[in-house]
Amino acid sequence: MRQKEPVLETGKDEMNLVEYPITLLSKRHESELKTIEFSDTIIGDGGKIIKREWTVTGSDKYGLPLAQDNDVLLALLALGKEQGFKSRQLFFSRYRLCQIMGWKINGRSYQRIGDALDRFSGMRIKADNALYDNARKGYVTKNFGIIDNYELFDSSKPETPRQDTFPFSYVYLNQVLYESINAGYIKSIDVKTYYRLDSSITKRLYRYLDKKRYDGKKKFGMDLLTLAYTHIGFDEKVYKYASLIKHKLNPAHEELIKAGFLKSAEYQKTSDGTSEKVIYTFGRKVELAEADGASGENGNKAVPEPADRETDPLLARLLEIGVTRAMAKKIFKEFSREVIQAQVDALPHRDAKDRPAVLISAIREGWSLPGSYQETTARKKRDEEEKQLLEQKRCQEAELKSRVAEYLAKLSDDEMAQLRNEAAEMARTEGTAIFRDRKVSEHVIGGYIHIIAEKRLAVCV
Repeated sequence: MRQKEPVLETGKDEMNLVEYPITLLSKRHESELKTIEFSDTIIGDGGKIIKREWTVTGSDKYGLPLAQDNDVLLALLALGKEQGFKSRQLFFSRYRLCQIMGWKINGRSYQRIGDALDRFSGMRIKADNALYDNARKGYVTKNFGIIDNYELFDSSKPETPRQDTFPFSYVYLNQVLYESINAGYIKSIDVKTYYRLDSSITKRLYRYLDKKRYDGKKKFGMDLLTLAYTHIGFDEKVYKYASLIKHKLNPAHEELIKAGFLKSAEYQKTSDGTSEKVIYTFGRKVELAEADGASGENGNKAVPEPADRETDPLLARLLEIGVTRAMAKKIFKEFSREVIQAQVDALPHRDAKDRPAVLISAIREGWSLPGSYQETTARKKRDEEEKQLLEQKRCQEAELKSRVAEYLAKLSDDEMAQLRNEAAEMARTEGTAIFRDRKVSEHVIGGYIHIIAEKRLAVCV
């Protein structure tokens, strides 16, 4: 659908809508799913554990918003930035939106924009302790939408650019969303980079990570499953294994590295060895033409919520061990994450009565890692490699099963009948004594059908 380079360099992104997904990852409705839910916990002020829940519900007729609808929303927010967010009413023309997004300017694109507006108008978001109120400096519970209503000017024919009058199409942003924007909980985003990205996963990851580096971070780490299920929107039922998630994330990582946004993306075991995390090292910081912050009249500047910094798993681990917050921040400034992480992982292997003191000394004095820790690490690495091989084998088997089912579904009735005869003949040839005096069962024929299909697919590959 993309025709040429987007015409804007920078736009705006409301940061609550970046933390959790508001759309499906797919570009079409593949089921009757009308609700998606996400939740996580963070460490708030005073070490208090806060559980956040985010529920998105689509309308019966139009369903949940789709992946490409995010493109339309960001284009609208970019126009809102140009108009100064002076009111909830944002004016636009579909011609202009297509220019911003780099979409072809034709009836199909205009229809896609209209469909996106229908889906956004019909959706609701229930945020339980998950909507950050920048005016109150804390999380609140609210039920809100994205667009309250809209009007498309002269929808019977393609619009053309108008230089002498203001565009007549408009949307009214939801009041809660508009108040958040006007309170400054909005950041600048390099929309030129965003619209150049190909996959919906890459775009979703880009927006999420761009928020996480907002306060100048050079690195950001998070549990792999939490990132995938809670913040990107992977379906837990489909992507059960870490290997499947990595298979989908790796192309996104490569695309963001190629774009210069990331320097690297690495997977590491968590300190307890029960799961994995992904560590991102950011690339160049794009110098945006305009300072981050709302364009509203109050001029409030957006700042990441305080709890954002506490979502860093390594910092949270230091606090859990008993290191004071002030000392933990000082350690982070003086030493690399790799050095800190290694000593944190090695701490259980030391005979430490005062765990915080021993950990700080080990980091600052560069203690060698205990032999038992190195042996445990090596064993876990071997176990992980074996687990990955097993998961890879399961994935390959599942993929082959899916390809066979797809292949068989495309066969005509005559082709399927011919395949059944071939399968029955193969069964009789290989099991002469068994099938000499009786009919080949449907179960056996089905098995040989799959064998033949697998061989044909292998030849095609």
